[in-house]
Amino acid sequence: MERGRKVLLGSVLVAVLLISIFSLLTRDVGIIINVGVIALFIVVTPLFLLKYVEFLWIKAVEKQFPSFIRDLAGLKKSGITLSEAIKMTTKNNYGKLTPEVKKFSNRLSWGVHFLRALEIFSNRFRSSMIITEILGILRESYLSGGNIAMTLDSLSKDMVTLREIEEERKSVVRQHVMIMYGIFFMFVVISIAIIHVLMPMMSQNQPTTGEASTLLMGFEDPCSRFYVIFPCGYFDVLCMSFTVPSGIGCYYFALFFTVLITQAIFMGLIAGQLGENSIVAGTKHSLIMLASVFIIFMFMIKSGLLPIV
Repeated sequence: MERGRKVLLGSVLVAVLLISIFSLLTRDVGIIINVGVIALFIVVTPLFLLKYVEFLWIKAVEKQFPSFIRDLAGLKKSGITLSEAIKMTTKNNYGKLTPEVKKFSNRLSWGVHFLRALEIFSNRFRSSMIITEILGILRESYLSGGNIAMTLDSLSKDMVTLREIEEERKSVVRQHVMIMYGIFFMFVVISIAIIHVLMPMMSQNQPTTGEASTLLMGFEDPCSRFYVIFPCGYFDVLCMSFTVPSGIGCYYFALFFTVLITQAIFMGLIAGQLGENSIVAGTKHSLIMLASVFIIFMFMIKSGLLPIV
């Protein structure tokens, strides 16, 4: 079983066990729903951490790969074969790349054909487009019998240039990522302010029985007239989890909270794509924003700072 599937299976078992325990200990639906949210984080977070660790590993390998290619080119210029050059590079330190280079060299020592060993070596870096392309060029150069040393030297220079461009891009867009965080938390503050100011007003100006519902200052819960499972059923479950009473306050609280959740997910993904050119890295930002929304609203409701009636 792959490591990712093991992590997923373990996290799902822990989440199910947690929900089962609280379902037996309490009959409070709100608590069970909150535990369900925590269980969801338990399932998602380990998978994200696994993918993010792999992402960091690939970035560390990409940082050292130009040095490996440059050393390979220098050894090839001395007149030795490419297989012997790879074996000699095992004496150098390439950080996270070193174990993979040693495995590559060991396969060659065991008599594995160079192209087959190169294919296995390349499969370890499938998630890196630049390394895959460079190893593909190396394979074609080996098959065509061209000047491999010159090709490798050119590839190492190109990788260094691309890395410098990427670092420059990161330094430029980093401030934009911080601006996106600022915009998100500003929207959270605005949403809380709207709930704090308008909810009491709406609750006090609801149309009474027999009164025309078209009053200019009359506010009514839309779900009281047109009840549909989504969003009304979803809003009821959301309010129950935060112990918010049903009614117009529940409707607009759930509406603003859902908008914030949606914004947290997609703004986090965009921030990751913009800052680190990776959706996986964006999951980190999404989890941070989602956790912030849940913590802020739970704290304010339990502290009585949101006048939802």
